[in-house]
Amino acid sequence: MSSRQPRVVVVGSGPTGATYARRLLERTTGVSVLMVEAGPALTDPLGMNVRNIADPAEQAAAKQASQGPASGRAGVRGIPTGAVMDGTVTARQGTHLVGRAAEGSRGMPAAAAATCVGGQGAHWTCATPRPVGSERIPFLEDDLDGLLDEAERLLHTTHEAFSGAPQATTLLGLVRDEFADDGLLVQPLPVAGDPQVDGSMRWSGTDVVLADLASPGAHSDRFELRTETLAVRLLVEDGGVVGVVLRDLASGTETEERADEVVVAADALRTPQLLWASGIRPDALGRYLTEHPLIFGVVAVKDGLLPPLDPGDAPVDPVRVVVGVRFDEDRHPFHAQMLYSPVCPIPLPPDSPYAGNAAGYVGMGWGVRKWPRPEDRLHFDDAERDENGLPGIRIAYEVTDREEAQLEQARAFQARAAAALGSFIDGMPVVMPPGSSLHYMGTVRMGPENDGTSVCDSYSRVWDVPGLVLAGNGLIPTANSCNPTLTSVALAVRGADALAERLSG
Repeated sequence: MSSRQPRVVVVGSGPTGATYARRLLERTTGVSVLMVEAGPALTDPLGMNVRNIADPAEQAAAKQASQGPASGRAGVRGIPTGAVMDGTVTARQGTHLVGRAAEGSRGMPAAAAATCVGGQGAHWTCATPRPVGSERIPFLEDDLDGLLDEAERLLHTTHEAFSGAPQATTLLGLVRDEFADDGLLVQPLPVAGDPQVDGSMRWSGTDVVLADLASPGAHSDRFELRTETLAVRLLVEDGGVVGVVLRDLASGTETEERADEVVVAADALRTPQLLWASGIRPDALGRYLTEHPLIFGVVAVKDGLLPPLDPGDAPVDPVRVVVGVRFDEDRHPFHAQMLYSPVCPIPLPPDSPYAGNAAGYVGMGWGVRKWPRPEDRLHFDDAERDENGLPGIRIAYEVTDREEAQLEQARAFQARAAAALGSFIDGMPVVMPPGSSLHYMGTVRMGPENDGTSVCDSYSRVWDVPGLVLAGNGLIPTANSCNPTLTSVALAVRGADALAERLSG
C-alpha cells in the first residue's frame, strides 16, 4: 500500500456504494473517498427518495432527470410515465432502459436502471424483507443475521409501518384470515422509512445511508462526490486495479484517478460492463443473471370493506398500508407484497368502471424465484458500443418451465387475496415482462471459492484482481424471491468493514 493517505474510489452512489463511503469514513481516520456518479443530483439532501418531494411538478422533474436521454444525460433511453410494453406497464418512472436482447433470446425487454445520485435508492418502493430458507447465502450463514440487522439500521427499516391506521389493521386481518389455514406468515411488510407523527412515512432513500455525507460539502477533507462523471475504464497494472478513468459528461474530458482500492457499485448490469471494458473478464462475469418473475395485479377494494380514510389525510405519497406474505419453502415459496392506496397505482382510462374507486386500490405482486443458470447472462459487444462508448449490453435470458410452474402456483394465492379484498381491474393480473422487477442479481456473484462459478469472494473482492471490490445486487448468488436491497446492503457492510481493516493495517 502507498505511504500517502489511502484513497478509495467508489463508482456508483446507490445504497451499497453509500454504505462503503460511510463505513470507510466512520471506521478509519486517514482514508479518503471519492464517489463518482454518472447522473445528476436530484435532491437536497443528496440521494433522498423522490417520493418525499411534496410538489408534484418537482417530483416529476426529479424522476425525469434520472432517465438518461430525457435530460440529455448518460445516453440511454428514458421511460415516460405509463409506458406500456407487452400489454402492461413496465418499469416505473425515474428509470431508463438498459441493453437489448442477445441474438436468439427474448432477453429482458423491460430491463432498466436509474442514473442519478442515490441510484435506484432515490426511486425504490422501500420493501426490505429478509431472505428466508434457501434464499439465504449458505457460506455466510454464521454472520448473515448480524449483517442484516446492521443493514436494517442503515436503511431505517421499520416492521410497523402504518400500524396505527385502522385501514392497515383491517386489511392485515383480512389477508391473515384468508391464509390462516395455510399456516402462512402475514405481517406488515418491512419497509425502509421513518413513521411520522401524522401516520405517514418519510421513505428512505440513499440519503439515510449516507447520513451526514448527504449534506453537500460534508467531510470535504476526506469525502468528495462528483456528479455527471462516468467511469469508463478501470486502470489495471501488474494484474491489479490501481485507479479508474473518469469522463466528465459535461465537457467530455477524461482523467485518471489513482486509488489504493476501487469499489464498483454501478448496478448488476453496468458493473460487469465496466469490468469487461477494463479487460477483467472472469468466466462467471455477467452469467447467472436472475430477477423475480412477477405476477402483478391491481384490486379495486369492495365498498365498505375498509374504514374510510379521513378526507383531510393526504400525505405526499399515497400508499397508506403495506402488507407482506412471507416466503415459505414448502407452503408458499414466493414473497408477496400488497400496497393499499386511495389512488390507482397505474393509469386507468377515464371510462374504466374502476376509475375513481371510492374504497381505493391494492396493488399486489407475487414474486417467484429464478434459478441461476450460466446461460442466463449478459454479453458485451465490443464492436457495437453504447451511447457512452462502452461495450454494448446484450441480454440472454429465458423463463424456464420451472419458473412458469411457480408462477402458476403464485397466481392461485394471489387470486385468493384479491377475492378477499375486491376484484381485479380490467386486464389484471398479468405476468410482467422480464426485467420489470428491477431486481437483477447474480451477474457478479460471490462464492466461497474460486472455482469459476463466481466473480468475487465472500468479502466482495474480485478473485485474483487486487484492489477491486464489488457491491450491489449482482453479488447475490442464490435464487431469491425477496427484494434484494437489504441483502445487498448487508453484503456491503461486510465488504466495507473488511476493506476498512485492510486500509488501516
